[in-house]
Amino acid sequence: MIPAAAGPGEVLAVLLLDLDGFKPVNDTHGHAAGDLMLTAVARRFAAAVRPGDTVARLGGDEFGVVLAALGSPVQADEIAARLVARAAEPVPSDGRDLRVGAGAGIALARGPGHPPDRLLESADDALCEAKAAGRNRARRARTTVPERRGLSSGR
Repeated sequence: MIPAAAGPGEVLAVLLLDLDGFKPVNDTHGHAAGDLMLTAVARRFAAAVRPGDTVARLGGDEFGVVLAALGSPVQADEIAARLVARAAEPVPSDGRDLRVGAGAGIALARGPGHPPDRLLESADDALCEAKAAGRNRARRARTTVPERRGLSSGR
């Protein structure tokens, strides 16, 4: 469960972002350049979200973002577009600019008490749609993840 991430009338968004073109950077320029790229992108993502939002590297070249207490789904779209744009900015390394892109999937939920696995699954489905549509895109999941009901607190 993701407790208290969004109150009544508020929207919670979970974003999954996957870098496009990271493997060639890593393979061509070496692991140090790949690490530099991942660090730069992570810092850019952290700077592009609001205070209180969470950015995490999930593994490889995939990142997760939790946007709590949004006023509307449009805010999630705007932040996702900002993250995709920030990923595309060049990273200087040894006198050259390294470049990657990013795709983003957005899952939305209203109110508190949503199962993280459902949010991640919806965000992953939306990420697949974004990637199928081309590079440097964000897509929102087709449905809002429903609240889990009937749970007793603490168990």
